[in-house]
Amino acid sequence: MALPLKEKQSQKNLGLSKPRIVWDMTFAARSLTGTRVHTQNLFQHLCTRGDWDMQQICDPRNGGKSKLKANAQSIAWLWSGLEKELRRAQPALFHAAAYLGPRRAPCPMIVNVFDTTYLTYPRDFDWKWRFYARTVIPHTVKRAAAVITDSEMMRANIVRVYQVPPERVHVIPPGIDAEFHPITNEHTIAAMRTRYGLGQDYLLYVGERHPRKNLPALLAAFARVRRKFPTLEFAIAGPRRTTDEFTRALNEFNVRDAVRELDFVPSSDLPALYAGARAFVFASKLEGFGMPPVEAMACGTPVIAAPNPPLPQVLGDAAQFARDDSPEALAAEISRVLGDDALANALRARGVERAREFTWERAAQATAQLYDNVLHK
Repeated sequence: MALPLKEKQSQKNLGLSKPRIVWDMTFAARSLTGTRVHTQNLFQHLCTRGDWDMQQICDPRNGGKSKLKANAQSIAWLWSGLEKELRRAQPALFHAAAYLGPRRAPCPMIVNVFDTTYLTYPRDFDWKWRFYARTVIPHTVKRAAAVITDSEMMRANIVRVYQVPPERVHVIPPGIDAEFHPITNEHTIAAMRTRYGLGQDYLLYVGERHPRKNLPALLAAFARVRRKFPTLEFAIAGPRRTTDEFTRALNEFNVRDAVRELDFVPSSDLPALYAGARAFVFASKLEGFGMPPVEAMACGTPVIAAPNPPLPQVLGDAAQFARDDSPEALAAEISRVLGDDALANALRARGVERAREFTWERAAQATAQLYDNVLHK
């Protein structure tokens, strides 16, 4: 039987071994966006607590340039390799970092299911993830001792879709890295603008370009706002996976010359990029949490968002919400914020305060308590 936290401390003082917890980072490590940031930060903050023998494992094979080979290796890892590695490691608890677990785990299992967008918007995902969504993820969720997700809305979705008891699904919001904070050094911001070819006035979007991100609506809104603010630019940072809808919108609204496609931006450059923006805009149809607008808030940037779930819950009254996610509604709120310094300053102040509620220390504490509950059953 596992020991509660106080007894674990006594055990540590006696020099006895700590319970081993193993994370599989195979699929989280392949992400360039929020999943990777989330898992790496949470794992690191759990390690600093010193309560357990924390270990990471990862499929050591690499399919190289062959996608077919890489996909086959991923499936083989889930169906046999991961279970063999867990039996070798003999953990007290296994934590699947991102959605996917083995057919059988030799110990209690916890899984991170950050969102269920792969069910609502399947065409945003490749065939492999659609396969996982039909087979591996349901199996993993139903066999897990506990599921961690980012918001109450996603918790309700997981309970409904996978028919698991509500008490097994736990909301643990992510933290925001300390590097995301207001930057007042104009030289730092000016250097960033020069590096990315940006002018003084720009709106910013950070994230992927999947259809559910609703970028065509933002481009249409931007075209409307430029009639009043003709020097305004629109910077788009994130993996350059251009969709047909995005390309059509660029041409239809005649904004190609004012849109700056920055591709993937290193996390070290993001704080200055956020801080230099007149506003951050976000019109996603569905999110698990919505990390970029919270990062923008932490940097003191006004946030304008569509009122789609779970953004009202996550951002609270610290964002300027449009009536809906239409170009007309988004343009109205963007223009309102850009034209009202008092409103923009109020959003900056409220945003910084709101972002302070999301810390990795708090996320690690909640996860640690969940570990203890599962191990002590």
